[in-house]
Amino acid sequence: MKGKGNTCEYCSGQGYFQLLLGGSETCNGCDGSGKAGEKS
Repeated sequence: MKGKGNTCEYCSGQGYFQLLLGGSETCNGCDGSGKAGEKS
């Protein structure tokens, strides 16, 4: 098992979402870290 290097499945590791109306929003899944496994 890899402890690090897992990308967040919600934002594809970017740490934020691109909004349809423009701009961006921090990903709640990883709190902007872009890594999965921060929360369970």
